[in-house]
Amino acid sequence: MPDFQQTLLRNIERGSAFCALRGEAFCGGMLLGGPSRSDRWIRWLAVAASCRGLGAGGALVEKALGLFAPPSTVSLHTFGEENRAGRPARGLYERYGFTPMQMVEPGPEGGSRQLFVLVRP
Repeated sequence: MPDFQQTLLRNIERGSAFCALRGEAFCGGMLLGGPSRSDRWIRWLAVAASCRGLGAGGALVEKALGLFAPPSTVSLHTFGEENRAGRPARGLYERYGFTPMQMVEPGPEGGSRQLFVLVRP
């Protein structure tokens, strides 16, 4: 996760990234953006293995949704359904109302990825 942390730190200064801490330890982070106020995205949301299941991912998604005022469409890419390790992330996004859509380019490790979309009227 070192590259992620470096990118995260650069973007926190720009206001386009946020992180979750547990005490003073890094727990997770995400990059945010989008081409317009109504077309937004969450990118590269990651939670450290030691923090999974403790609410860091949900806190980050809630932060993003709090910043993306309706009406808006929020999109993200996450693991394909066959990836067992990615199932908790898929479940998290579905709990917040994201809908699985089409498959997208594989991730850097070669695993499948799927677009998830949340439409906020």
